[in-house]
Amino acid sequence: MLSRSPFGEQYEYRINATQEQVRLQEFTANPRKTVVIQGLGFVGTAMAAAVANAKDASGTALYNVIGVDLPTEEHYWKIARVNAGLASVVSTDASLDAAYKTAHAQGNLTATYSPFAYTLADIVVIDIHLDIKKKQLGNARDYDFSFDRYKEAIMPIAQRIRNNTLVLVETTVPPGTTEKILYPMFERIGRERGLNTSTVHLAHSYERVMPGKEYLSSITNFFRVYSAITPEGKRVVRDFLSSFINTNDFPLTELHSTTASEMSKVLENSFRAMNIAFMQEWTEFAQDAGVNMFDVIQAIRVRPTHRNIMAPGFGVGGYCLTKDSLLADWSYSTLFESDKRLEMSLAAINTNDLMPNATVDLLKSALPDDWKSLAGKHVTVLGVSYLNDVADTRYSPTELFFDACTKEGATMQLHDPLVSYWVEKKLPVETSLDALSTLKHDVAVFAVRHSEYLKMDANQILSVLQGVRVVVDTFNIISDTTAEALRKAGVRVVGVGKGHWMELV
Repeated sequence: MLSRSPFGEQYEYRINATQEQVRLQEFTANPRKTVVIQGLGFVGTAMAAAVANAKDASGTALYNVIGVDLPTEEHYWKIARVNAGLASVVSTDASLDAAYKTAHAQGNLTATYSPFAYTLADIVVIDIHLDIKKKQLGNARDYDFSFDRYKEAIMPIAQRIRNNTLVLVETTVPPGTTEKILYPMFERIGRERGLNTSTVHLAHSYERVMPGKEYLSSITNFFRVYSAITPEGKRVVRDFLSSFINTNDFPLTELHSTTASEMSKVLENSFRAMNIAFMQEWTEFAQDAGVNMFDVIQAIRVRPTHRNIMAPGFGVGGYCLTKDSLLADWSYSTLFESDKRLEMSLAAINTNDLMPNATVDLLKSALPDDWKSLAGKHVTVLGVSYLNDVADTRYSPTELFFDACTKEGATMQLHDPLVSYWVEKKLPVETSLDALSTLKHDVAVFAVRHSEYLKMDANQILSVLQGVRVVVDTFNIISDTTAEALRKAGVRVVGVGKGHWMELV
């Protein structure tokens, strides 16, 4: 069978459990401790690189690192890439690719589909998703959630680990998960297997991994929060984290319980989501009042207590901010049996879910007088990923905007310098700006602050987007000078949060 990666490569995979067990035993036949990382997605990819490149004082690698993923067409390519010394995530971070090459050359990083790896582990790091699904955008109170698949995925760990193993949960989970869901499971299975469960250390430490140029550094050079079920577990997880994180500059924070650590992660992301949602109504106010909200934000940020106020934007995407408040809400009502809901946090999710609709309305307000609607118009969207200079399209706000314009009858054209195929929509994406010059353009929407777009001046925009009549800036990508030059060329220009442009339309 073949497994095709998003890079266009194809890898053949054949399952031979016996040969794989022998290979893994040979791989770990040295004095180094073995770290098994379950899940080679966005977090697991960076963790594998960070841990595999951890060194002792003499410069010797500290760990054997085994990444585990699924033996399926959808996932197997990740295993193949890691075993070829390549990262399984598209990134603009050159240090990540370098770290994979280094680990491959020193022979202490491999990947497998085999749960046999857990029998060899001194440390297991859980980096698999725990999904919660909104039934409808804009209605965050109504969602589907179950632990079943997550527990099913973790069960092979509990069934195979040895005494004196650290099990570190990095997954974002509902507060109370490690203590109320996972710990009883590991205790029960451990007793059935005859383990000394007091030596199996269950811990939680959430990552703050950021995509982009600091992808790997956001693990090795950033603050960490952690806790464990027992005092000894806290010591063990602290020692592990300190072995690959620069704790001199970024000290660890120990919390009193795993529930506190889990709550810290979802509160942190809920706060950011709330900040973004709060700004949305002020953004619309600024547009109606003829005010440049970006100037207003800069004026406020000089005050140290307000430096983290968010700026206007297109929408909220990615895997965390779009759903973490829901995990907390579920925990509050279910694990802690409360009649209350996290009402303000859920309201923020609703606002953020529907933010791209405000850009649709802004676009429609700027249509030329001779256009009756978007029907039949060619709308070119520049930016498919959810964040600048990354290739991650999960929950990208572009998706809602795309669907809304398609419903209006527009012909949609897609460009992103880092995304050649939009997995969620199953659509090809143009990666070359030069190729856009051969297409027809009625509307251009700058949806993501990719570095390539920030460099474009009016002449390049007009050259690449020939014939364009309306340009929409959703993320402060176009300067006032560029906007004025476009207007002189007969282009209508509007921007999210740029009310001072509205009177010129």
